[in-house]
Amino acid sequence: MKFKFLVITIVALFLAACLSDKNSPLPAAATGTENNMGVELPNSTSTCDTNTITFDKSVWPILQYNCTSCHSGAILSGGVDFSSYDKIVPYIKNGKLYGSLTHAIGYSPMPNASTTLSKCDVSTIKKWIIGSYPAGSILVNLNPTNPINPVVTVTPTEPPVTPPAVTCDPNLVYFQQKILPVIISNCAMSGCHDAISKKEGVQLTDYTNIIKVIKAGDPSNSKLYKSIIRTDNERMPVPPMAALSTETKTAIFNWIKQGALNNSCEPSGSACVTTNVSFSTTIQSILKTNCLGCHSGAAASGGIDLSTHANVLKVVSNGKLYGSVNHSTGFIPMPNASTKITSCEISQIKSWIDAGALNN
Repeated sequence: MKFKFLVITIVALFLAACLSDKNSPLPAAATGTENNMGVELPNSTSTCDTNTITFDKSVWPILQYNCTSCHSGAILSGGVDFSSYDKIVPYIKNGKLYGSLTHAIGYSPMPNASTTLSKCDVSTIKKWIIGSYPAGSILVNLNPTNPINPVVTVTPTEPPVTPPAVTCDPNLVYFQQKILPVIISNCAMSGCHDAISKKEGVQLTDYTNIIKVIKAGDPSNSKLYKSIIRTDNERMPVPPMAALSTETKTAIFNWIKQGALNNSCEPSGSACVTTNVSFSTTIQSILKTNCLGCHSGAAASGGIDLSTHANVLKVVSNGKLYGSVNHSTGFIPMPNASTKITSCEISQIKSWIDAGALNN
């Protein structure tokens, strides 16, 4: 009986001492934001790494060494439980963890009123709170915008989300990528159907005006389509300009048949192939759709003929091809100032040029 009484007495004294040490109020004379008076404990770990900080390897050892003896298991001094990450988080959010460890006014000083953690331990916890909580391996922010009260600062930065690849329907004809460039290149030039000339009162510079000469769903009764399939001198483009290719005529026919929509689709991500780009299958197709209406034949605009690889190579060498399609400063924007080929097509042209602009 005496032995049991002795054990109970010893446990009670230990609890009282722990509660007293860990929750002693600040001395009345304390002033300022932090009270740094007291004995500084040695570092909790053998090294002081305050650059790469994680909860498990950096913060948890400090708390285990200095706090969990009184704040875990059966002993919860002040009702504070530091036995796991989830139970520690509320004391990060309300400022009590950092406030107590720095002996800030209004917080119970920890480990006690006369003892402080090492500067390294405090710095580690502070930087972890600023830059990383919740737990995880990150490189913390070493120049926080609010170093006085890190509890209310930076929200962890989420990694950028890579948008999914956009694949265009091969059965649809897209106006912005397939129809508009052809019409601008072959019909909307000066003296014909641009915004100034408006030959025969027809302007073909944009969807709003082009749709006026279209009967959606009915190519045979659409003025535009009937003009491009003519075989006399009234066809469009007007002679001596070359007639549109069969492929282009078919694309315009199908676009009208599909409803003549003002639709658009730019392939991106894995759907935009920019490796091993071929001149014969990719670059020539881009040039045919967007450029050859003005830049081919005896009357090639600006004296630039893009109908052969040898001629294209000339404007590759002087930078004009990429500079113009990319609308770079100092170059004439092509197809025109208000129309640009797709980002995928620009990337394909650049990839082909970077690989040596081969006639492949």
